[in-house]
Amino acid sequence: MNTFLSCNLVQLGRLLFILAILVAGQAEAQQLKRKATLGLRTAILPDSLARVHQLKSGIVVTRVSPHSTAEVLGIKEGDIILSVNKQAVRTPEDVASVNQLLTPGQTITSQLLRDGKKKNIKGKVVAKPLETAEKADVVYDQAPFRNGQLRTITYTPKTAGKHPAILFIPGFPCQSIDDYGTSPYNQLIKGWSDLGYVVMLVEKPGLGDNVNTPSCFDIDLSTEIEAFEQGLLKLKQLPQVNPDNVFIFGHSMGGIVAPILSQKHSLKGVMVYGSPYRPWFEFATEMFRFQAPATGKDYVAHEETMRQMHHVMYRFFVLGQHPDTIAAADPAYKKILQEEFQHTGGDMFWSRDYRYWQEIDELNLTKAWAETDEQVLSIWGEYDFEIVNAEDHKRIVEVVNHYHPGHATFLTMPKTNHSLILVPGMAEGVVQMNRRDLNYNKANFNKNLITETDAWMKRVMKK
Repeated sequence: MNTFLSCNLVQLGRLLFILAILVAGQAEAQQLKRKATLGLRTAILPDSLARVHQLKSGIVVTRVSPHSTAEVLGIKEGDIILSVNKQAVRTPEDVASVNQLLTPGQTITSQLLRDGKKKNIKGKVVAKPLETAEKADVVYDQAPFRNGQLRTITYTPKTAGKHPAILFIPGFPCQSIDDYGTSPYNQLIKGWSDLGYVVMLVEKPGLGDNVNTPSCFDIDLSTEIEAFEQGLLKLKQLPQVNPDNVFIFGHSMGGIVAPILSQKHSLKGVMVYGSPYRPWFEFATEMFRFQAPATGKDYVAHEETMRQMHHVMYRFFVLGQHPDTIAAADPAYKKILQEEFQHTGGDMFWSRDYRYWQEIDELNLTKAWAETDEQVLSIWGEYDFEIVNAEDHKRIVEVVNHYHPGHATFLTMPKTNHSLILVPGMAEGVVQMNRRDLNYNKANFNKNLITETDAWMKRVMKK
């Protein structure tokens, strides 16, 4: 009896093992379906507008993507979206949640405020268009992530053979890789592809076509780094990629992710643009002190704000307090949190989960760069309104070369802002940034960034 039971248990175990393999294989083979999206970039409704229009909810439209559902519905930049499908919207993450539920052909309704008047609109959800490129094949694929799948978009030159490759890591916003359009990001990516590089984009968790991934607005930094790491592993395995010539390009906060990945994975080189080197508490203090007067705020009045901001940032970054705890400690702190960090209660801070920012401050970037033995290109834009001087990028080069002599190079992009756009000066760049003129941004992308990075990568690959 015991022998019979034992044999059957062994057989059952084998069957379960085979079944597990089959199920896993089916999950891996299942292709992500193309989803729909509103095609909106949004911002928190300022208290001033809420008071003027007596609104308890709403979100401001800052951009409408071409050929999107929002464009078909007639939504315009500057509109205040009050509800979608009868559900009130108050934050960008509310819009992201709506996007996850949309399917092509579905009926959608929305109420918005335009020129002080409420307007009800109704239409059909439009499928997201597929990206195309003249000199490259654009492949929509996926990378495994925990119990889900991340969308990847890979640009591969049409010429045969194995190619050098670049993993593109963008800044901190929870923006889908489907939304790049004709932006500087898109122009940079296609520029590299035209020159013979394979370029991969990885969707952040909770966005786009992804399945079973946590919301981008709820994750911390380590989760986001893990997602890009999965993309890097996928990129290295592609048959069209030369695994010995894989680079990372990190823009803004992507330049913080880059050295963390280079600590763990062998790469040919690392490029960063507009990325801080110092702990975030230290860096952000200087950034805030510089930015407000550049936008026209009185120096003395801003100094009073800075005195309060020091207390807020010390509590947040050094003591690790929750934003709600800080807001409850002093009305002045609450005002700072609302006006400077878009915190209106809960876990959201600067349009991300508060833990995302606290983890950034906890990173030891000096150690990360010291342990990066790859070639490094540290790029600073002369009129970068975020990285207000070249010192952070120069320090990256200094640290890398101290531990790995001759490995790092500093590069200045003249007359270029944080968004890779040519501007006449810092003040003019601020004005242009506030205009959100997509046509200007498209026409004034600094194409020299393509030329300079290509020349550097070719030199590195010859070593």
